Amino acid sequence: MLPMLPEIVKQAFKKPATNLFPAKHLPKTITGFLAKVADGRAAIVPPVESPKNQRGKLVYNREICTGCGLCLKVCPAHAIETVVYPAKEGEKPQKRIRIYVGNCIFCGQCIDICAKKALSQSPEFLLAAEDRFAESQIIE
Repeated sequence: MLPMLPEIVKQAFKKPATNLFPAKHLPKTITGFLAKVADGRAAIVPPVESPKNQRGKLVYNREICTGCGLCLKVCPAHAIETVVYPAKEGEKPQKRIRIYVGNCIFCGQCIDICAKKALSQSPEFLLAAEDRFAESQIIE
């Protein structure tokens, strides 16, 4: 018969492997659910803790960045661009990077190539936003 039938039957009776965040059951409306949470009639199920060494949102230390652009060259998603900040009196212009979180694929190649270790990854993974150019979606 169908070779996949035993697997289909087995999966039909298994518990879901997905995280139930933010609620145990899908609410009819998110705004209604959030109103119930605010009133104390419902609770948000906390997200699963991120595993150790998970690749999350990038952390950029602009104080030690030299603006060499190596991270820009190795980024397969083109999520990094160079930004030149105007010179202060008696100094040269500062060359730094800007990272677009919405484009980042969290591969870690920029971290590996950074000679000054100005880039690292945090365990933060709840990064969704309605606007891909929102302040939370751009790292400078």
